[in-house]
Amino acid sequence: MLDVLFKGGPTMVPLMVCSILSLAVFIERFLYFRKLDNNNFRLFKKLELLIANSNLSKAKKMVKAARGPVAAMVEQGLEGYGEDKATVREYVKLGGENEIRKMEKRLRILDFIATIAPLLGLLGTVIGIINSFNILAGAQGMAGPGALSVGIAQALISTAAGLIVAIPTTLFYTYLDSQVEDKTNELNQWSAKLVNLLAEDGSTSRVRGDRYVSKR
Repeated sequence: MLDVLFKGGPTMVPLMVCSILSLAVFIERFLYFRKLDNNNFRLFKKLELLIANSNLSKAKKMVKAARGPVAAMVEQGLEGYGEDKATVREYVKLGGENEIRKMEKRLRILDFIATIAPLLGLLGTVIGIINSFNILAGAQGMAGPGALSVGIAQALISTAAGLIVAIPTTLFYTYLDSQVEDKTNELNQWSAKLVNLLAEDGSTSRVRGDRYVSKR
């Protein structure tokens, strides 16, 4: 392993760092999404019952104990309980956007690694080929084609390493981004219902289908 690392040239070190960082970010985000509570239907049923009984303090305790972006959006929305729809909508929107920022945390790192890793690999290959030709030039015709092919083969190690890092990182990013997209859709699915439930006016015709939060 160390032999391959040394043969790949100076760019192998940052590529190794990128691979470790990519895996660490993926594991942390994967565990984060696994811990989220997805039973939003039951949450809203309990919330409706508590609001109908004017038990706001118990409703706040319930959503605070729940885990997940929808529960956090509800908790923020409860701060505007009893206000007009425009005010409640702002509370709900703020809560939803805060949760999206939390879900997108560190995803840019994966996007950056997926972009930079192939470039680092290519840079390492270029440096390796330049060194190989410099060695041949200094050998004054004593080095044969075999020496050149060995040098180029070693130089290509960094390109392979860059792709090995970039491909799984791209898959990690795509998977996690789809999780954010799904959760964002859930936030928008429940946002209109939440506004209608918490606002002073209980009519539903004007807000049904609106998207109060959007994925950045």
